[in-house]
Formats: sequence, C-alpha cells, structure tokens
Amino acid sequence: MTAPAKLVPHNDQNQRRVEQLLTLSERLCTAIMADIAALEKGDFANLATTDPEVGRLCAMYGREIMGLKSAGGVKDVPETLVAALKDSGGRLSHLLGQHEALVACLRQASEGLIQTVAEEVDKTRKRGAPYSPVPKAKRETSGGAIVYNKVI
Repeated sequence: MTAPAKLVPHNDQNQRRVEQLLTLSERLCTAIMADIAALEKGDFANLATTDPEVGRLCAMYGREIMGLKSAGGVKDVPETLVAALKDSGGRLSHLLGQHEALVACLRQASEGLIQTVAEEVDKTRKRGAPYSPVPKAKRETSGGAIVYNKVI
C-alpha cells in the first residue's frame, strides 16, 4: 500500500510559493541585468535571455504566480515576504522596461540601416553600369513609302 499523501497547510503552501517566486524573480533579474549590460556593450553573442533556461524560468514564474492566485493569494503570508515579493516584482518590472527600451532602440537602428542599404542598392541598380555604352537615340521612321529593289 502507498502512504497517505501529506497534506500541506494552506498557509505553508502559499509561503513556500512566495519564497519560490522570490528565488525565480532574483534569477530572472540577474539574467535581464546581464542582457542589459551586453546590449549596452554591443556584445550580442552573449545575451542571457536567448538561453532556453531563461525561457523555462519565465514559464515557471508564470505558473507559480497563477498557482498563488488560485490558492487564495498572499492573505496568510507574513508581511515581510509580501513586501519582499512586491519589491522583487517592481524591480523585475523596471528591468524589463529597460530591456524593452534597449531592444526597441536597437531594432529601430537596425531597421534604419537595412532601409538605407536597400535604398542604396536600388539606386545602384537604376544607374547603368559605368562601362556600358551610351544608348543611341532611336531612329525616326520616315512617313513616306518604302521603295524595294531600287538601284540608285
């Protein structure tokens, strides 16, 4: 036979979730701060948020938030943990805003660069090659009759 499942009191389960959220938030903040530093340096090869682990952390953070909400929220959690969670959420939100602004600036700059290159290529294609002959003007056709086999 299997042992009966150990029931975790509602308060302890929510407190554990809040502690987990604090840990996840700290790890996400660290990854986003590393990304911001890499973006400011122009070191695009070392972006932390491209790591699949960060994607898993984000998914786990979302699940824990939803689980905490469905379990009744933070009503029975100590005030110190609630304050730490609010602070952590605010810091995460601020860092995400910074990250979003940097990515938007870089995107706008790269799109402008691509547009400029495309316009330059278009101008180059419209101009003839520098070594091609100048096209001759078209001959005007005479309005008169054509004479065939006439010897002059």
